[in-house]
Amino acid sequence: MRILVTGSTGLIGKALCPLLDKENWQYWACNSKIFDVTNTKMVNEIMNKISLDFIIHLAGYNNIDQAEDNPELAYSINQLGSKNIAHIAKKHNIPILYVSTDNVFDGNSTIPYKTTDATNPINVYGKSKLAGEKEIMKATKKHYILRTSWLYGAGGYVDAMLTFSNFRKEISVVNDQIGCPTNCLDVAKKIVEIIKEQKPYGIYHVTSSGSASWADFTKKIFELKKRKVEVLAIDKSDFPRPAKRPKYCVLDSNNELPSWENSLKEYLADKTKALAK
Repeated sequence: MRILVTGSTGLIGKALCPLLDKENWQYWACNSKIFDVTNTKMVNEIMNKISLDFIIHLAGYNNIDQAEDNPELAYSINQLGSKNIAHIAKKHNIPILYVSTDNVFDGNSTIPYKTTDATNPINVYGKSKLAGEKEIMKATKKHYILRTSWLYGAGGYVDAMLTFSNFRKEISVVNDQIGCPTNCLDVAKKIVEIIKEQKPYGIYHVTSSGSASWADFTKKIFELKKRKVEVLAIDKSDFPRPAKRPKYCVLDSNNELPSWENSLKEYLADKTKALAK
């Protein structure tokens, strides 16, 4: 198995590459410094020199707030970049897997979003990621679109909260946004499973089971680590941000992944083991 992995230094990429090693698959782990997905000429030149069996497209512009001020950059990476990679997949007649986001929905639902529900993003980030989805679906039928939510992993939200807890005794966190906190390792495992089992092409919702607010999620982090930090629940209107956020963005993932509480517990346990080595 010969695989191209774009965006390999991101949260999912860091969790995924060790799993590819365990499978003894040959892969090219690329980041933006060595493989600019927006450079159509460079992408084609490089891809004409190597033979591939699969593409895992993780590269993306993922800063939700900065996307509002840099829409051209967001669309360049998330739409044009995806178009370039999708055309390579089509040219070589190989499958492509693209990781997308819950932000393709507007958050006005009161029940978990299904893969068949209508999209309606309310921020530039969501719009550009949806544009990327469409480019891939238009280019080739051999595609997997994985939408996920509230990702955390090495250097992400959970680690940041633990760092804050070393210096602060209270923290204000939004309580009126509901989503699915999801461990990147679980998403990485699902990607490997899709490749190994050759799952049917199409759109998948891949998140932890259950749902929580950011305040609930943060409280659980401190509870599991026994950190005495008070979480002050606030409304998002009390914490204005450049980009609108969907109020309710729970994805219906058929409960295929563990609950967010159990995944968080496992993530923290793994961190403890790693520090003990």
